[in-house]
Amino acid sequence: MSFENKLRQMKGLLNAKPPVKKQPAERHRPVHEALWRTIGLEVIENDFGYVYKKTIRYPADYRHGSVSLNRLALVLGKWERSEAAHPFRLSTGDRLLFFDTETTGLSGTGAYIFLAGVLESTDEGFELIQYVLPDPSNEAAFLYETGLWRDKHAVIFSYNGKSFDWPQLLSRWTLSRHVLPPLPELRQVDLLHGTRRIWKNELERLKLSTVEEQKLGLVRTGDVPGHLIPPIYLDAVKNGEAESLGAVLFHNELDILSLVSLYITASDLLIEDLESETKGAYTNIGKWYADLKEYDKSASFLEHVIQERGEAAAPARYLLGIQRKRDGEFEAALQLFKEAAPNLRGPLEVEAWIHAAKLLEHQLGNIDQALLMTRLAKEAGDHTAIRESIKTDIGKREQRLVNKQRKKQDFL
Repeated sequence: MSFENKLRQMKGLLNAKPPVKKQPAERHRPVHEALWRTIGLEVIENDFGYVYKKTIRYPADYRHGSVSLNRLALVLGKWERSEAAHPFRLSTGDRLLFFDTETTGLSGTGAYIFLAGVLESTDEGFELIQYVLPDPSNEAAFLYETGLWRDKHAVIFSYNGKSFDWPQLLSRWTLSRHVLPPLPELRQVDLLHGTRRIWKNELERLKLSTVEEQKLGLVRTGDVPGHLIPPIYLDAVKNGEAESLGAVLFHNELDILSLVSLYITASDLLIEDLESETKGAYTNIGKWYADLKEYDKSASFLEHVIQERGEAAAPARYLLGIQRKRDGEFEAALQLFKEAAPNLRGPLEVEAWIHAAKLLEHQLGNIDQALLMTRLAKEAGDHTAIRESIKTDIGKREQRLVNKQRKKQDFL
């Protein structure tokens, strides 16, 4: 930079006016405070603005549907005594937060979280706190007041929260990151995932209301349809309408109570309950434990299912056959595959015959029976949709076994 340009720059700095300090915007209490108080909301002020808050307390023996909430401590104790590793395994010392939100839309920066409910156990029972956003200008106050930033060791329970509620919260938090404390990466227990693993093919739908009716003994009456929740809130912000907003709060309350009931019910099934569910559910649990490499626990569920014969127990026989094969119990595995295959449908039947063929060829040395199992796999594959690569492999296996059979006959 030349000397003349430096002089011009310094002259500009000398003549520049000092920056005007921006005054913080004047705060105004929420305009519908009196109306919203009628549904149990109170106004809280913090460093960032205002937020509505509603507190609901439940005794320890409160029942939601057919489930008493005090069983939560019992299942946590069972998990502590269990030796199996599982995503649902927690301890009595963990801080559990049952969490659900309501939003003005499904995605995008224009979609706000306007209601967040957090329930946890207390010495007297359970406490649910619902936080409500008065208007978008108080979003930082609303997010801060939830307190989710305080305990980095808390465990968050939700229903589809991993895919929706928590990412949405992170998105909104990021927009206020310049004023809010950082949000820790909390452990997530998404009960939708657990519901899918336990009741896959057992429930027609995985909506929480369906699970409530079929598994938790709760039938909602007069509940607010989900698609009406955003316009109800927006109308409440504009016109102060409180009664409909109260119905939204109740919808959120039921959702959160169902999280507790669902965790209790699912945990009982995963730990010890072998009476109240279908063979399909116990087979799914056995497969879940196998996927977690908890093979002993998996086998205990699968063995319970195969005490019965027929189509309902066939998938369990197939899964247990895989475990027996892995453990070197080849004869037991072969018997399970042969019993399972005729009662299976689709690709699983083909796989069962192939497993049997492999055992007979490589481990048990019975070429004639291996060829028979291979042809049964081929026949099953002709009547179901399987990958062409599998059909090709079956054809190669058949030809190899035919060749082995001929060599054996020539030798004799």
